[in-house]
Amino acid sequence: MRSTLKNLLIVEDNSYIANSVANAAKDVSNIGNICVAVSLQEAISCINNSSFDLVILDLKLPDGNGVELLRMLKEKEIVSKVFVFSISKELKKTCLKYGAIDFFDKAQDFDKLVEAIKRA
Repeated sequence: MRSTLKNLLIVEDNSYIANSVANAAKDVSNIGNICVAVSLQEAISCINNSSFDLVILDLKLPDGNGVELLRMLKEKEIVSKVFVFSISKELKKTCLKYGAIDFFDKAQDFDKLVEAIKRA
């Protein structure tokens, strides 16, 4: 039985972190296309032009806050599993309220994030 490959959107303005997540995701057997957005507007454009099964979302972006993207996904009823990967732990409850599946601390949870991508 062949499983469907999942499309992944990484929303992260730090190129080192974005590349690290993308490289780890490439090793996950169920991940197909990977798109990286470095800003809120770029992420919105990606979502408007493609569908993503998984979204890895940073909160502090150069042109806004990732919570805005969570709100948009919820308002437009776009179904994606969103994992927040941020140092802004004070926004964890808000992110979960707006539909994030889980919240990972950038300072210590990289391996946990990769495991969650594998299970998604």
